[in-house]
Amino acid sequence: MTFFDEFIDTLMKNSTTDYVVAIAIILIFTIIGPALSSFLLKLFHVKEKRLLRIKRHAFYKPLKSFFSVLGIYIALRTLTLPDRLALFIEKAFRILTIILVANASSNLFSSNSNSYERVQKLLNFTGNDALIGFVAKLIRVIIYIIAGFIIVNELGYDLSGLVAGLGIFSAVIALAAQDLAKNIIAGCSIITDKPFDVGDYIELNALSGTVEDITFRSIRIRNVENQVIVVPNSVISTSTLINYTKMQKRRYFLTLTLEHSTDLNKVLELLEKIKSLLFAHDNVLQDNIKVYFNTFSSNGIDISIDFYTDIVDYAEYLQFKQEMNYELLDLIQKENIKIIHNAQTVYVKS
Repeated sequence: MTFFDEFIDTLMKNSTTDYVVAIAIILIFTIIGPALSSFLLKLFHVKEKRLLRIKRHAFYKPLKSFFSVLGIYIALRTLTLPDRLALFIEKAFRILTIILVANASSNLFSSNSNSYERVQKLLNFTGNDALIGFVAKLIRVIIYIIAGFIIVNELGYDLSGLVAGLGIFSAVIALAAQDLAKNIIAGCSIITDKPFDVGDYIELNALSGTVEDITFRSIRIRNVENQVIVVPNSVISTSTLINYTKMQKRRYFLTLTLEHSTDLNKVLELLEKIKSLLFAHDNVLQDNIKVYFNTFSSNGIDISIDFYTDIVDYAEYLQFKQEMNYELLDLIQKENIKIIHNAQTVYVKS
């Protein structure tokens, strides 16, 4: 007799009352599942009083699903079933329970759960958000791998043979996964050294943008064109990187070229007035202001203005730079001093 024939035979053996009872059991467990889940969480977690916080608990959804699965399992067991079908239902129930337990354990390390911070403190997780997220993802992967091995064992497969088979192919896998291993090791180095965090604006070779995510293999950067670019960790670890977000100050540097005929006293007076302008400015760092007569160039008298500002945001810095240029230009015009641009004289033989 085939499995299908056994199933049909089972339908014929049970009465309508048996099916009504089975359906009633499923409905009861489905209805009371959320309430039972909340009750158990309140029982073991006294601090969780508010319903919304309970629903965000790592175990709430898996518990609710477990009661639904348990209801179906009990309902089916009330029916008269052939041994093979009963064994199948028993095994399916155990496998689903394993999956739900793995899911609940994994949720403990999910940032969406309100248990995440408690587990973080309990296990003494330290470091930045990227490091904590990286470790949490690794633990979740390990949980599901362990669950997978338990399920394989539950299905009756010999794990020792599986491990032996993995050993045979380990060399091939190692060769195929060299790049992956490099990226994971580089990722660990990046997270440990913390050259940047999620949300930082960085420049890497010819690429620049905001870091959106740091994973085992790569990071994701969104550039100014709103494109998401994936960069392998191994590339980052061997490249020169600039983190603009961690800047404490920005440099302003400008060279003004005056006409050769500019009076020396006017040049000296202009230098002093520029210094006074900078020292009076709130966003100019006073400890490193340099305004000096740099050199005689082929074009004219070069004056260099060099200082730092505490404005690090790029958009705000551009606005500050524009305003500073306006003020300098206004000062030079008031002194009746002419600025010249780089020019070349071309002699044409007639």
